[in-house]
Amino acid sequence: MNIILERVFNVCKTVRETSPKHTNFKKLITRTRKTFKAHDFDLIIKTKKDKNLDPDKWYIMAYYDAEDDANSDTPIEVIVYHNLEGIEDFGPHQITAFLTEIYDAVVHEFRHRYQSIRRDHKEFVAPVHTPYEDYLSNQDELDAYAFSITIELLRTMEPYRIRRYLGRISIMSKMRTGPNYTSPTLRAYIGHFGLTELTRRLAKKIYKHLETVDRRFIFM
Repeated sequence: MNIILERVFNVCKTVRETSPKHTNFKKLITRTRKTFKAHDFDLIIKTKKDKNLDPDKWYIMAYYDAEDDANSDTPIEVIVYHNLEGIEDFGPHQITAFLTEIYDAVVHEFRHRYQSIRRDHKEFVAPVHTPYEDYLSNQDELDAYAFSITIELLRTMEPYRIRRYLGRISIMSKMRTGPNYTSPTLRAYIGHFGLTELTRRLAKKIYKHLETVDRRFIFM
């Protein structure tokens, strides 16, 4: 997976470095699409307006389709939901925040692709309309979210410190970096399931991912 992390890192780094200090949403989306294409990524980035969002907000969802992958169709779709006109000023902080979310979404779906390829696409990840609890406890999602949590934690914590807190994962889920949770994904898992056998399994998977994830290729 570190090869994928490095490739996605390089895309996000290139977009940030080649963007003007101040740009806008439309130009940033266009540059991001073009850069992923230039780096030979087989994925689609779409935008959808959501009028229920505040005018300056966005969020990103991504999906991997194993059947499309098996049929050599584009397997990963990234959707940026927003309520922007597109011409609002995006400064360095917003550019980095946007690209960090793109990075996290893309590498999460590539983790699913890795899972699927290993079993020759014989089983598919549970669809997103599965009841939320079943969706989060699905083996593929548990592994992929443990991978995402590892990345979130490594942005601000040393590996030895993360290992030390894994035995107290509910405490670690409440840690903050500034006003934000250090790992929003971990906080969501613990908030939904509490301290259960499932979250203990999640902690074990995070521990394993800590052994392999290369921090040099985590975009931040």
